[in-house]
Amino acid sequence: MDSITTNSRLLLEKMRIGCRYTYRELLRLCDFTELQLCYAILYLLKDGRINQYRDAEVIYELQPIR
Repeated sequence: MDSITTNSRLLLEKMRIGCRYTYRELLRLCDFTELQLCYAILYLLKDGRINQYRDAEVIYELQPIR
């Protein structure tokens, strides 16, 4: 669980650079394995820190600060 939390934190830091990312872009940006990225995304989605929606492909973006 510690590695998921650490990877999620790293993913958030990397996502602050831009605004919207595809899965493949996040994979290249973070240099995680697919499994590590999936767990990090799921953790952040569950925690409400990022949004996921479908455009031409699935897009991930940071949740606006309230």
